[in-house]
Amino acid sequence: MSRLARLLPLASLLVLAACPGGGSTEPDAGDGLPPDLCNSKDEALTLPDCQLTLGQQVERYISFAGDQDWYSVQIPATANARTLVRVTAGYLASSTAVNLSVNLQRSDGTQGSLKTQVDAHGQGAPKPVEIILPFSEPNARLLLLLEDKPAIANHPQFDARSPYFLKVEVLDNPDLNEPNDTQAQATPLTLSQGPIQAATSSGYLATTDDVDRFTFNLAANKVAYVHLFAEELRPPPPYRLSYKLLRPDGTAEAEGQVANATIATDLATARKVKSAGTWTVVVQGYRPAGNTDPIEGSLLLKYNLDVRVMDEQDPQDTNGDNDIIDRALVRTIGGAPGSSTAFSGRIGSVPDPDWYGVDVPASAQPTVLYFHLTQGSGGGRFPPLPGLVDREVRVFSQVTAGATVADRRQSCKTDKTACPKGYGEVPTAQTLVEAYCNNSQPEPLCLYASREEEPVNFPNLHNFEGAIPVPPHSGTARYYFLVQDESNNWADDKDYNLEVTWLADTDDANRYASGVEQPSTATLASDPSASTFPAPPNTATQLTGELNYGFGRLQPADRLTGKGLRGPTDYDAVPSDVDSFILNLPTGLPDPQDRTWEVQWTVENLADGGLPHGLALDLTFCDGKDGGSTCTPVSTGSQGAPLTLAFRPDPLRAWYSPSGSLSGLQPLYSKKVVAGNPSSTVFTVLPYACSCLEPRFIKGGTLRVDVSGTERTSYDRVGYSVSTAYTNYPLNYSVDGGTKTCPAPPLDGGAGCKFTLQP
Repeated sequence: MSRLARLLPLASLLVLAACPGGGSTEPDAGDGLPPDLCNSKDEALTLPDCQLTLGQQVERYISFAGDQDWYSVQIPATANARTLVRVTAGYLASSTAVNLSVNLQRSDGTQGSLKTQVDAHGQGAPKPVEIILPFSEPNARLLLLLEDKPAIANHPQFDARSPYFLKVEVLDNPDLNEPNDTQAQATPLTLSQGPIQAATSSGYLATTDDVDRFTFNLAANKVAYVHLFAEELRPPPPYRLSYKLLRPDGTAEAEGQVANATIATDLATARKVKSAGTWTVVVQGYRPAGNTDPIEGSLLLKYNLDVRVMDEQDPQDTNGDNDIIDRALVRTIGGAPGSSTAFSGRIGSVPDPDWYGVDVPASAQPTVLYFHLTQGSGGGRFPPLPGLVDREVRVFSQVTAGATVADRRQSCKTDKTACPKGYGEVPTAQTLVEAYCNNSQPEPLCLYASREEEPVNFPNLHNFEGAIPVPPHSGTARYYFLVQDESNNWADDKDYNLEVTWLADTDDANRYASGVEQPSTATLASDPSASTFPAPPNTATQLTGELNYGFGRLQPADRLTGKGLRGPTDYDAVPSDVDSFILNLPTGLPDPQDRTWEVQWTVENLADGGLPHGLALDLTFCDGKDGGSTCTPVSTGSQGAPLTLAFRPDPLRAWYSPSGSLSGLQPLYSKKVVAGNPSSTVFTVLPYACSCLEPRFIKGGTLRVDVSGTERTSYDRVGYSVSTAYTNYPLNYSVDGGTKTCPAPPLDGGAGCKFTLQP
């Protein structure tokens, strides 16, 4: 059979399939469908079937490729400035090939199109098309053109099975302030009289690219609070609410937008009025920079506007301000330690940084400056502004080391005597510290302390206190305090109180000599009987002192969450007061010289029984393995970690534990409260730790112990003591209901004391 003969039956079949109803003359949409009317503007204006009745829905078809349906509608004689024309159209079917286009036009042809909307759903489900248009011309007639707007040019689609629906309504704009789109049409707000002048209004962004303007008059030096809010709407509106607060010259003082359209709107600002005159609030859908797409309106989302105007009530901001360091409110704290001063202020507008200065008189002794910021009870004339609550207080001194500003900035960053650094506890603080060293103030600023609000773990500014060391100084030493919102974009109009107290530090003063703090020296006591082991005997060496400044060290796992009085991003340039001791180790011991080292420390509790802080003991041994003629300091273990004793309650590896093994682990320390007046908390190194002195360190002759605070919960002053002694080695420890012995010395066939081993 020829190829032509094979193709002819297929061609005949295709021809038959293309003829609806077997060649019937029924309408192209199929049996039972209405005639294909409304195909021109003339038919729209003359045929009753093409003239729509307001509020009544019709159903028709795009029944062939290129089909266009024209309709007309009459605007009532009552149309006015608040009249809206609302057109809704679409497919109820779950799928259709038609991308329905609705084009609203004038019937007189004076304008090509008033508005066009297309449901370009592609392969997805069809979506309704809505046009909301202000139209104030009575008795006018409008035209509507409905057709397919193909995704591929010149390939129009049709749907002879599924009808589209179309309805036209004439509504009153629910926004009673319309028209107020232009400055000339802006809605004036009449402020009530009284201590707080207030006005409220509401509106809708009902139409495409709708803009609502409100104006009110302000006097200079007032505080203006503006709050735009709306409830969550489901489904969400087609825009994100936004606002701008414009000065009398039309420039923006503040602006904001809701993060996304699915959440409730809560936007607010509070601003200090510097320019008297007519201020404007502009409410509109948010338009990103460079975006020119139309912003559709909504008849469902009602917004509310609250404006309040009030006097400035921060004493420092009433006749001027203390917003920069040059205008800081400075006070002398008093003639002697024990004196204090207090400042009160409020973050009453945006931005509102508050600078204060405290002059500390000359002192030949080291002292301490304690600060504490608390929330007051006054103020609160408007709700706290929405957004992250991130207040902060920072303490500075100006760096004077260096001949030029550039030299002083370099000293600020690199000279720890000119500007101490606490990066070991807060490594992320370096960027902040160096930013203040490089700042544009008259002189570089050394950051001594920073407290950041963390309302979840530290409610009510619980971590907003601290104590910093004040070295001996011959002239007046000035310290600056900055209280602000971190980003200067938040305010609550509530009073706060900043108290600064100058305190003596007798403990450190007793350690000073030649202008610097000196280590105390003691001889390590012997405990021949080990009858109180693991606790040292009553005859043990006692190291005592007070730790009066610094927020204290934290275990690595606690630094992200904060603990005690220290937030996760808080910073102290001097993390802790450090008391140093030199222990003279025993001499003339027979071999093997390994010795057990007994260590116990005690901290006085607070009046309520709480522990104000723990202790960390940083160790520096003297390696005298060459016979003691030279000393090599050893402050780190075999893995490079510091040699530090500090309480941890969890089971840990001892120095002799097999590397990588988790079996048989026990706590290295115990902790218990001892009754007394006051009570105290006692920490003891347990037998399992096999705490010991290596022979090379015995030969070195000395051990330096640097005592610092950990996990501080209070700045109340308490005493501590470290009790220590040496005894025989090796001793036993309990394990699994029995006992084991610490590794024996080499002379006895063991590895001996390797205290610095870090498995």
